[in-house]
Amino acid sequence: MQVLLLLCTRYAFSKQNRHRGTSIRITIGLGLCLFAIIAVLSFMQALQRDQFDDIRTFESFDLQVVLSTSDATAARHAADEIEALASVDNAFIYADIPVITQATAGDTVAGRIRGLEAEGRFLSQLNSYRGELFVPGFLASSYSNSRTHALKDEVKVTLLKKGRQATVIPSQKNMVIGSLYYTSSYDFDRATFLCDIETLLSLNPDVQLKIGIFTQNDVLEVKRHILDLGYEEVATYKELNASLYGAMELEQKMMTLMLFLMVLVILVHIRSSSRRLLLAKQREIAMLRSMGLTKKQVQSLFVLQSLLVTLIGCVVGLVFSYSAVALYPMLSNVVYQSMGVHLILEIRTYEVVFLVVSILVFSMLASFQGTHRILKADIMEMFAHDEVI
Repeated sequence: MQVLLLLCTRYAFSKQNRHRGTSIRITIGLGLCLFAIIAVLSFMQALQRDQFDDIRTFESFDLQVVLSTSDATAARHAADEIEALASVDNAFIYADIPVITQATAGDTVAGRIRGLEAEGRFLSQLNSYRGELFVPGFLASSYSNSRTHALKDEVKVTLLKKGRQATVIPSQKNMVIGSLYYTSSYDFDRATFLCDIETLLSLNPDVQLKIGIFTQNDVLEVKRHILDLGYEEVATYKELNASLYGAMELEQKMMTLMLFLMVLVILVHIRSSSRRLLLAKQREIAMLRSMGLTKKQVQSLFVLQSLLVTLIGCVVGLVFSYSAVALYPMLSNVVYQSMGVHLILEIRTYEVVFLVVSILVFSMLASFQGTHRILKADIMEMFAHDEVI
C-alpha cells in the first residue's frame, strides 16, 4: 500500500512527471468551480435571509393578530395577555392607514401612516436621524423622503374615513414633520410615516388595531398558543407574505437547479480530465503491467491518483471560499453601495460536505471505469497505439 501511495503521488504532482501541468490545471479548475458554487449559494442565501429579516423586523413582524376593536385600552390588554406567553418576546399594538401626503412645494408621497408602540427588534433597528420619534401630534418621515418632506415641514394628509351616507369619504388634515428616521429597509422607509397610536386614532378613530409579535421560537407553535387564547385572526409572516414567500421558494428551487447544473459541469470536467490523463499515461500503464503489477494494483494506483488530484482541488476551492467569506466584511461597503444591503455571508457545512463527497465519489468512479477499459487491452497493443479507449 505504501508503494501505491508513493507511485500515485509521483504520477500526480512529481516534478519528474511530464503530465504534472495537466494535474495542476485539473486541480485549479476544480477549485475554481467549487468556489463559484459556494459563492453563489452564500450570496443567494444571504440575500434571502436579509430580505426576510427586514420583513420580520419592520413590515409584518413574526406574527400579527388582527383585533376587532379600535379601542387602544382593550388592544393593550390583549397585547399584555399575548406577551405573557413564554414563547413570545414582545407584543405591541399598531395599525396602518393608507394616505397621500402633499408637501408645501406640491410634492406628494403615496404610502401609509403606521401608528405603533414600538418594541423589540423594530425599536432597536429604528434609527432617529433628526428630532424625537413618536411625539404626540407629529409625524416622523424617513430620511429617503427628506428632500420633499423635510423636518418641520407642514404636509397635507389625505386619507379615507367612514362616512355616514357613503361607505368611505376622503378626509384631509395638516400635520407637521417632527422627526426623520431611517432603517435598513429602503422599501419600508420610502412608503412609511410613523406616529404614536393616539395620533393615528385622531386621524381615523375607526381604524382596526392589530398586535405585532416578535418571537425566537417556531412561529407555527406560537400561533397555536395564541389561538388557544381565543384570538382567531392570527397569521405568520410567511402567510402574510405568501406571494413573496412563494417567489422566494421558486428562486430557491431555481438556485438548486443551477447548483445541480454546475455540479454536472464539474463532474463532466472531472470525467474528461481523468480520461485525458489516463490516455496520456497509457504506455506507463503498460510498463507497470510488464513490471509485474497486477491489474488490480494498477487500477488502485490510478484511482488513488485521481482521488488525490480531486481532493487537492476540493481543498483549494474550500480555501478560496472560506478566505472570501473571511475577507468579505472588508468589501461589504462596496456591496452596500451597489445593492443597498448589508449581507452576512456564511457557508453551510452540510452543503459543502455533500458537494465534496459527490465530487470525490464521481472522480473515483470515472477513474475506475477508465482504467478498467484500458486494462482490457493487450499490453503490446498499449505500447503500439496512442489510444485504445
